Amino acid sequence: MNDWNADIASSLYQPLKGDLPLRLLLIHPGQPEQPLKTELIPTTLGEAQGCYDATSYTWGSPENPELICCGDYQLRVQRNAFHMMLDLRKPNESRKVWIDAVCINQCSLDERAEQVAIMHHIYRRAGATWVWMGRPDEQSTAVMTYAATLDARKFVDEFSYCQYGSIWSLFTEKSYFFDPLFDTGFDANQKEDLAVAIVNFLNRPWFSRVWIQQEASLSPRVQVVCGSNSVNWENIFALAWIMCPRYTETWPDRIQEDLSRTINKIQAVRLIQRARHYYFQDTYGHTDISLSFEGLVAFVSRYEATDPRDRIFAMGNMIVDSDQWFEVDYRVPWQILYTDVARRFLDAEGLRFLKNAGRARQEADTVLPSWVPDYRYREESEYMIAGSSLWKAGGNISTAFIPPTKTSNSKVSQLPKSMKRRFPMSDDLRNFKGPKKSLLQSFASFRCLMSDEIKYIGDFVDTENATLATNVAQMVEAIRKDIDYIGTLNTPGYINGDTILDAYKLTLIVSCDAQQEIVRHEYVGEHWEEWLRWYELGCPGYWDANTKAPAMNPSFESSGAMKTFRFAITKHGYFCLVPRIVQIGDEVAIFQSYDVAVALRRLPPPPNSQKQGQKSTHTTPDGYFELLGDAYVHGMMENEARCINDEFNCRFEPTQAQLDKILKVSDGGQGEAWRTLDLSGHYERIFKTLGPRTVRLV
Repeated sequence: MNDWNADIASSLYQPLKGDLPLRLLLIHPGQPEQPLKTELIPTTLGEAQGCYDATSYTWGSPENPELICCGDYQLRVQRNAFHMMLDLRKPNESRKVWIDAVCINQCSLDERAEQVAIMHHIYRRAGATWVWMGRPDEQSTAVMTYAATLDARKFVDEFSYCQYGSIWSLFTEKSYFFDPLFDTGFDANQKEDLAVAIVNFLNRPWFSRVWIQQEASLSPRVQVVCGSNSVNWENIFALAWIMCPRYTETWPDRIQEDLSRTINKIQAVRLIQRARHYYFQDTYGHTDISLSFEGLVAFVSRYEATDPRDRIFAMGNMIVDSDQWFEVDYRVPWQILYTDVARRFLDAEGLRFLKNAGRARQEADTVLPSWVPDYRYREESEYMIAGSSLWKAGGNISTAFIPPTKTSNSKVSQLPKSMKRRFPMSDDLRNFKGPKKSLLQSFASFRCLMSDEIKYIGDFVDTENATLATNVAQMVEAIRKDIDYIGTLNTPGYINGDTILDAYKLTLIVSCDAQQEIVRHEYVGEHWEEWLRWYELGCPGYWDANTKAPAMNPSFESSGAMKTFRFAITKHGYFCLVPRIVQIGDEVAIFQSYDVAVALRRLPPPPNSQKQGQKSTHTTPDGYFELLGDAYVHGMMENEARCINDEFNCRFEPTQAQLDKILKVSDGGQGEAWRTLDLSGHYERIFKTLGPRTVRLV
């Protein structure tokens, strides 16, 4: 698409001049059956402010482009852009709009970068932004008509109350389309048909695009159009909000299979509304919750982008200090851009970016270091441990609100030549001339508070293309296998005082209920048997929205246990959930200032790298690791590692004398120090796994 108009680009697109320059497209008036006539108008944002409309749409397939008359030239455009212009054209007067595919010279990488860098200004200064949802159909017409009837302000206020209120549990009381008491004005059959239409509407391509976050967030007035129907943005938000489950509720059988992919679209709409609340507080009310690049980019893998670099550029344009995180340059390969952004997060002491990193979330043949997020599109963000917002396994969590300096590189270092050979670059990356290419063959240093080797791994179930009955049977078998193995352990209880079986049960649900509130052994004591019996019976009524599943099932499903994560036990007795790519011999660890645990894989040393006669031990501190992904370690998710390290001055790989001294001070786990820490159980067993050290991730 970028070279469609190469033969006319130099004549049609004259160099832009002035402060914040841009081109606007003048769409001449016409009737539906008449040819589309347009012309480009060079101007500046200062001159054009408020006198044009911006557009938001999906580029769509590059196949079968349309021709439009643009001044004296015939210009090729995508079919979606063509149909949008037809819908926006007025019958009796011209219309001035900004459309990226036409107003930017797509043949010029430099101009693309310059215009992308000011797109946030373009949307902020537009008189309105028109969101084009695509060609209409019978279902979309019904949905747009229904959306127009909703009390949008009521649902916007409800969202703000849930999002920014002091009591998060209010989310359980939000309006919900499938609540029997929710009145749509339709009978049961009509309501079901409307639900299907709404889900299909929310799964239109527009909701998946990464650029919509910027386009729909920054303009004071956003109008959504589909065919002849038009509604305010708030009505579309209300539509998504009432379809959003309170937590882990299921949808009716007819649309259940669309739940996972639709949740991402609903989340996209919620993020837009959150940003709009921040930018337009005069309209939506005051909020102290700000937007950060770290928080915005955390969700970017949910969205689609034609160019992988746009995932960073689009989200960065929503904040004022984006130039501190990246430079808009389409000549820089996306792999280098992603790595440089991760490096800056690390130097800013904000580790939340690791939730999108790890080999479990990367392609097998990637050149990205394991500590770098792969922000390319994934339909479902399944590989992050989903649990309590109160977790702080590595102590207090830092957030990267303050950008790093452009010269900072304190946490990332070059690999030695012997290690670089293990991470070869493709020819195109090798031939790229740029100072940051070396980041792809670097390691990042992290402060590690605890680590232990995995000695047992439970089974996982491959749910793709399998029936519910098959999945359930395999999960029950995996649970029985785990319980049989646990029965062979010669352990009186778990480290935190739970019984061994309660610790296992809580691990499968990451100690959280359906509302992501932390629970203890009483919860599984009350709900486990009912849930397990239901599973052994094949989950009867699973697809029936009117049948209530056991209380523990939403917790089990949201944890990802036995699907994307698997149960594991370490050498010193930790019970864990780890990514399913983990193998026996890998490690679980806790990094300082990171809220969950991580799974690591030690790399063997390069050939001939060891001195003659020297042996490599599993815990050699100067080795290199790959990050596999997030993990859960039962009894260690609430800052226990940091507290025990500080209280007892733990040492990595302590000598026997050091260990004896620590054990003496601890009084066998019954002394005053444990009461000060408010810890009971058998935590003294895991002293050997503690002690601060530096872990190097490649």
